Amino acid sequence: MTAARCIAITGLETFEGRGLAERLLEDPSSPRIVALDVRLPSELEGRVGYHPLDLSEAEAGPRLAEVLEKEGCETVVHAAFLPRPTPDRERAHELEVAGSLRVMGAVASAGVSKLVVISTAQVYGARADNPAYLSEEHPLRPPESARALRDRAQVESLLRMFSERHPQIATLSLRPCWVVGPGYESAALCHLSAPRVRLPLGFDPLVQFLHEDDWLDALVLALRRNVRGAFNLAGRGTLPLSTLLRLAGRRVRKLPHPLLSPATSLRWRGRTGEPAAAFYAYLRHGWLVDTARARAELGFRPLYSTREAWLSRFVGQRLRKYA
Repeated sequence: MTAARCIAITGLETFEGRGLAERLLEDPSSPRIVALDVRLPSELEGRVGYHPLDLSEAEAGPRLAEVLEKEGCETVVHAAFLPRPTPDRERAHELEVAGSLRVMGAVASAGVSKLVVISTAQVYGARADNPAYLSEEHPLRPPESARALRDRAQVESLLRMFSERHPQIATLSLRPCWVVGPGYESAALCHLSAPRVRLPLGFDPLVQFLHEDDWLDALVLALRRNVRGAFNLAGRGTLPLSTLLRLAGRRVRKLPHPLLSPATSLRWRGRTGEPAAAFYAYLRHGWLVDTARARAELGFRPLYSTREAWLSRFVGQRLRKYA
């Protein structure tokens, strides 16, 4: 176990960045937190050190290195990733891929000892030839048309090269399955939570969910453990997608795959800039992840099962109606 005296977090407007800061601040012995983002959430004002930073700008790297060195940051958590794909792919690529390179360069320049990068298990891709469970050693094969996930896979590749060139820096990549909870939003959850859900006819894959609280717990463990490398994260157990939707009271409409994508392609592309087929691949084929390494090295023990995590979203929605 390690205890950094100063932790820098990029992307404080994301669920992960803001949630991690809040979780760390609950502990009276919490390390000093340096927040780096274009804006600081109002609930964190006066509670963390703040430096405005836009990682999509070319000069962000040297500015970040200066802040890290001046503040004496020992650990950096890089969470500055978009919560869902966007039609502005050029800016998204500049923020996520080029921005991640700037973070890595600044970490090396400032002598930071640990870098934790937020990734996703979707980088493995959902394919018919996937094994029953994907380990951290399996190749990353996101759909060709899923540009956002291909960017995330590219960040993983850059991080691996960075780790090889800088063995003195402990680099970690956290790959959660679909995160779910009362306060978490994503393009996948938006689709699956709709009153009527379109699904591919003839497919009913097993699904994993990770509760938002377990996700934040995993982030804290990653900060405190002397580990490095990639870690898969998921809640306990799996369930067929059809069972999960039935438990939530969703109405399902199944369409043959050739008709499914055109039925939602314009709406989906308008929101995400990507074809609907890239998303529907994850509702056709399995992409379950093996979490043995996270259990053994991080000590990760999720409190919520996949079923409990999924249902917590709808319980939270109902409670908000009566608040």
